[in-house]
Amino acid sequence: MIEADFVLRHAGQLATMVAADGDPLGRIVDGALASRGGRVVWLGKDAELARAVRLDGDELDAAGACVIAGLVDAHTHPVFAGSRADEFAERQAGVTYAGQQSGEHGIMRTVRATRAAERERLVELAVERADRFLSNGTTTIEAKTGYGLDLPGESKSLEVLTALAGRRPLRVVPTFLGAHVVPFGTDRLDYLRVLTEEMLPAFKGRATFCDAWCDEPAFSPAETRAILSRAKALGYRLRIHAAQLAPGEGPQIAAELGASSADHLEFATPAQVRALAKAGTVAVLCPGANFTTHGPRPPIEAMREAKLPMAIAGDLNPDGAVGEAHKATADKGRLTAEHASGEFIKLLYDVKAAKLPR
Repeated sequence: MIEADFVLRHAGQLATMVAADGDPLGRIVDGALASRGGRVVWLGKDAELARAVRLDGDELDAAGACVIAGLVDAHTHPVFAGSRADEFAERQAGVTYAGQQSGEHGIMRTVRATRAAERERLVELAVERADRFLSNGTTTIEAKTGYGLDLPGESKSLEVLTALAGRRPLRVVPTFLGAHVVPFGTDRLDYLRVLTEEMLPAFKGRATFCDAWCDEPAFSPAETRAILSRAKALGYRLRIHAAQLAPGEGPQIAAELGASSADHLEFATPAQVRALAKAGTVAVLCPGANFTTHGPRPPIEAMREAKLPMAIAGDLNPDGAVGEAHKATADKGRLTAEHASGEFIKLLYDVKAAKLPR
């Protein structure tokens, strides 16, 4: 018999996520599962559990509830202080997202607040956000830095992510996003030198991924190639914010360098989509950010045609997370925040990356 230290019984529907009998979710009616040491060791009908598994541990009765795998949010910014929800309202009045990236507004506003915050306060804020993830079924997050933008600030952000992983049963996969923007008032060439020659080597082993934002408010294609090439040489896996605000070379850079993901992609071309698919890169779509920046819909049909893998992410951040942005009311059609929530859900389901059976 299979030894287990935990079993879950009487799941009304147990989604195994292994396609079977025409069901892409591989659902088992009145299902059960057994695990040992935190790993699933058996799945099947509840009626078959006793014959297959010997339990020395805890038993949980799901009482007919549906049981699914934990959700993965592949693009989050959970380490920050302050909020920029009011900037969402400014964009409703016609201010562009790119136009908000100045010394007083945008990302630098959050950088100042995050640098000023004590490490323990940032941990408290991150734990509050982690609790929201967990309450909605998300058990793994890719978590970016990017609001320190100097060696001490980025190091503090990585410390916060390490602390967060120890305080909640949430898997945290850290990403170094020192290439978010060039800090206001900093010499551009000097920042690129610090980024590639000091920060990247210093954080090797502390972050799994290196990310860079390749768009006009942030880094040029040449700068992005240099940053990510250096990161790859140091052993980081790569991600990239690409073609979010305008057409650009970001998607092809992701393909050329074999990035794990290219994120946003509102302005990606069909050729770039095909290149990403050929490279094995995942398209991470962020409908919440797309909603708040008033960007166009990503080329989802071209992605489907190219068989480009797609993931949907929440993009938690100081002004792009829907929960924060809705405090400032109104979508592009001048709807209330409640109606805006409905529009966001409609956009999520419009992606249809996977057609789920009823």
